Amino acid sequence: MMTAQTDYQQALTDIDKLVKDRAQDVAAKPTSNEVGQIFCRYQGTIATPMIDDLGKGSWKKWESWQLGGAISYLSSYGTSAAVAPLRDIGQNYPVTDIQIQAKDLADLLATLDTAVSQAKQIPQVQDAIKSGNADQMARAMLLGLAQIDPDWPVRASEIQSKLFDLSADSFPAINEMAAGKLTQNDVTKALVGILFEDVTGEASTTNSTSTDKQP
Repeated sequence: MMTAQTDYQQALTDIDKLVKDRAQDVAAKPTSNEVGQIFCRYQGTIATPMIDDLGKGSWKKWESWQLGGAISYLSSYGTSAAVAPLRDIGQNYPVTDIQIQAKDLADLLATLDTAVSQAKQIPQVQDAIKSGNADQMARAMLLGLAQIDPDWPVRASEIQSKLFDLSADSFPAINEMAAGKLTQNDVTKALVGILFEDVTGEASTTNSTSTDKQP
């Protein structure tokens, strides 16, 4: 917990430094996006101390760009514990945009809390959590949410359909270049690898074969 608190204080220090660096330019205050990016450097480690801080009323002293950045961060790393302070912000912060953002996120986190509670009751999710395997947990939890959230399969199907459409559109040209040696499934798998390379860690193999080898 001390590490999380230390990271959170360091994030606030980073923001203060950004403010001081721009002190000479009145029009160059940090944006909510910049503040959110600073918070996100610490990923989920600072969520709990931030929520605790907001719960103590620190948001009353924050300017809108800082609070907007915090809300942006919590949209990724917030938990049900953030609902109460976000409700408070939504009702009492004197900037309409921040009120709306806080209320919307509070509503979302409240809904997610119910979904999480239900998903944790699914045996496959429980087994995955016990395994400690990141890939197994992610897959089981996604499938768990798919069972609970009626909108999840619809959105997943839309993404899948667009991927298949792009693969189908690309296949005729690829089929001719490959002289029929590739299937559309091969193209679809390659497309997924390209689009999500940053996530999957798959490296491009375009230059893996040397062209100057002699037969």
